[in-house]
Amino acid sequence: MRWLGVLLLGLGGFALGEGGPKAVVLAPEEVLNRCGALVRVLEVQALYREGDTFLLVLGQKEPLLLLALEGDRPMPHMGPPRGRPIRKRPFPFLRELSLARWVVVLPGEYRCFILHRGRVVGVLRLGLDLTPLPLPLEETPSPGPPRRGP
Repeated sequence: MRWLGVLLLGLGGFALGEGGPKAVVLAPEEVLNRCGALVRVLEVQALYREGDTFLLVLGQKEPLLLLALEGDRPMPHMGPPRGRPIRKRPFPFLRELSLARWVVVLPGEYRCFILHRGRVVGVLRLGLDLTPLPLPLEETPSPGPPRRGP
């Protein structure tokens, strides 16, 4: 039971930003508005096939969100995308993506939760200046056609 008190005190200090650089925390409404604007313009940047699952890299200028598509249902995917790259195509479920009404504030970033029919399917990360933080996909192969031969 004592460890629970220590954990809560540690998390309380972390949540208050103690021990780190002080940053201006924006109102949740501002962050949600920016996340909502980004969700409305997400498009498929790359598409991979991994067995029976499609992996979608969504974004605008850079990759922002990674989803797995099993059947017609988007699911969270921890990445990096693997499998063979295939040609991009439109997905109607993109119009059904919405935004949860809460924001998590972490040191150096905000996190917004992306929903599909009420289920969290991904996390959109923003910097403290509300610029989108790209996915760390350094292991991702280029989304061109698959290579053949040696």
